[in-house]
Amino acid sequence: MSWPLVKLGEVAKLINGDRGKNYPSKGSFVEKGIPFINAGCLSNEHTLIDEELNFITEEKFDSLRSGKIEKGDILFCLRGSLGKFALVDTNMKGAIASSLVIIRANEKVYIDYLKHYLGSLLCQREIQAYENGAAQPNLSATDLKSFQIPLPPLDEQKRIAAILDKADAIRQKRKQAIDLADEFLRSVFLDMFGDPVTNPKGWEVKPLRDVVGIVTGNTPSRKEPENYGNEIEWIKSDNINTPSHFLTSAEESLSESGLLKGRAVNSGAVLMTCIAGSLSCIGNIAIADRRVSFNQQINALVPKDSITTEYLYALMLVSKQKIQDSSTNSMKGMVSKGTLGGIEFPIAPERKQIDFVDFFNKYLKMLAQSDFFHNQSNIQFNSLSQKAFSGQL
Repeated sequence: MSWPLVKLGEVAKLINGDRGKNYPSKGSFVEKGIPFINAGCLSNEHTLIDEELNFITEEKFDSLRSGKIEKGDILFCLRGSLGKFALVDTNMKGAIASSLVIIRANEKVYIDYLKHYLGSLLCQREIQAYENGAAQPNLSATDLKSFQIPLPPLDEQKRIAAILDKADAIRQKRKQAIDLADEFLRSVFLDMFGDPVTNPKGWEVKPLRDVVGIVTGNTPSRKEPENYGNEIEWIKSDNINTPSHFLTSAEESLSESGLLKGRAVNSGAVLMTCIAGSLSCIGNIAIADRRVSFNQQINALVPKDSITTEYLYALMLVSKQKIQDSSTNSMKGMVSKGTLGGIEFPIAPERKQIDFVDFFNKYLKMLAQSDFFHNQSNIQFNSLSQKAFSGQL
């Protein structure tokens, strides 16, 4: 049995934030108040990240004409990390930034069923049909309204949602194990070398430019289609936001002529997001395990003789807040090549760095095992999800 397809706009109201003169500026934010939610506040587990929230006054909130959230709303990202979303499960007051849209379900759809649809491969295929290849791809609320969603009867929606909830709980436990492994890496680095901010072990402090070459990415013109082909992967920020510590595979590649206009680095470089729609994304990093090109939102750190890739990566990992603090735009986030190169870090002696390299390699073997089981959980969950939305569950 296959379920009838309806447009998302038939089962939910889509509400944009207020984009007029009352839109909160950087100067509107206060230390405590009503949450003003942007894309960086949405977790991969579809919840809100309290630590990433900005706040506005009650007066500013009252002046907004739209984009005010209610319990049961789904906040969906329209720019950058397309498809990222979070469910509002409390009666909190709040408003959304322009990068998000509110999906407010009506009586035709069960909210947990809708949540699983938005996280499904079926929805991802809809998103891919609208991706425009820009450095920061985007959708509109009108685009989202036209997405096709399978719609069984409400009782069947609830049954499907309950099954997928149980399967997802297993998958999330696997992911939590990987997250704990990431914290383990951080704690070992801090134990071996101390906090880079306070430098309790007294290592020599150097500006970053003294120990790495910094290469800023570039986006060849899309008005010249010949710039894009199959010569070399073209990395974007989404390929850097990865728990595996290495770049994920790029969806686009440059041609040989495109590479002449772009930038490329070899295996062993550390790629960092330095321009983003959200401050929380600044300082995201990943190791390149192959030669790649990359866009203008990214700087590549190429280690010189005095620093290993593994030490550099972990040093940047535990110094993310320090890097964000140097941003020149507190709402969106930007750290220039010159600013990044001037940030000072303690650099441990080579023999201590080598000790960390040995640990890091053992850690990667442990992580590979955890990744394998997590990937199996994802495969099983996606298979179950596809059966559910095609009426085979």
